[in-house]
Amino acid sequence: MPFDHLHRAAAALVLALLGAAAQAAGHCGGPSPADPGASDPLAREVSTLSLEYWVEQPAGMVTCSYGYFAAKCGDFASAHRIFDKCIAKGYGGAMIWKGLLLEDGSGVPRDPAAAAALYKQAAESAGDEGYAALGSLHYATALYEGNGVERNEAEARKWFERSAALGSEDAKTFLRTGHHTGSRNQRGEGVGPVPGAVAAAQATAQRLVKQAAEALPGLPGEAAGLGLGVLALAGAGAWHQRRRGRRSQVEAGAVRVPNALAAKGA
Repeated sequence: MPFDHLHRAAAALVLALLGAAAQAAGHCGGPSPADPGASDPLAREVSTLSLEYWVEQPAGMVTCSYGYFAAKCGDFASAHRIFDKCIAKGYGGAMIWKGLLLEDGSGVPRDPAAAAALYKQAAESAGDEGYAALGSLHYATALYEGNGVERNEAEARKWFERSAALGSEDAKTFLRTGHHTGSRNQRGEGVGPVPGAVAAAQATAQRLVKQAAEALPGLPGEAAGLGLGVLALAGAGAWHQRRRGRRSQVEAGAVRVPNALAAKGA
């Protein structure tokens, strides 16, 4: 197995262990259980499972993993502190995750321009093609949507092609269909016009919900919305299965850390 794949596998294992251990210790962005007044010296120490501990550690694979964990816990202040130190050391994954937080305004005011700049920086980072591909995908998306940068579809296509050449399946999908879900807005929508099969499923769902509402005037709005969501997801799933069926082979061997765990060489 190539070193890059081993490194990603190790990073994925770190994340799994962090989640299990931290949940067992009751940590998810909360304070360490250290007791400054305890007679036992060990009880006065900050837990090494806590974000409080890792936010003070130097940049490294495990530290940057805790940045991802902090963001998932909603402790955005700790996530930003960790990602900032990881970015300073050149961790491409941290650039992407920081960009996502800036784009969404998580813990800081929204700054799509700064987010786009970080995506481009990650795309141009050397040493990790996986994160270069992901950075290219997000930067291409920013260009395509005019989010933080001037809208430029021709330039966006170049970055989508670069991402695809580096192995991004989402970029390949976009180049083939004009749509991808490797990046979603806060409403859960992907990038580009929805493919025909999904759009048709959504239209059918809307029609069925409307018919149900007319037949049952007392149907709560929440129930109608749930019905729409279920039917739309069913349509999307059917489209996805057909798309997968057309692939002649499945890329194997790469362990994906969710979105952007920083995993530059140890």
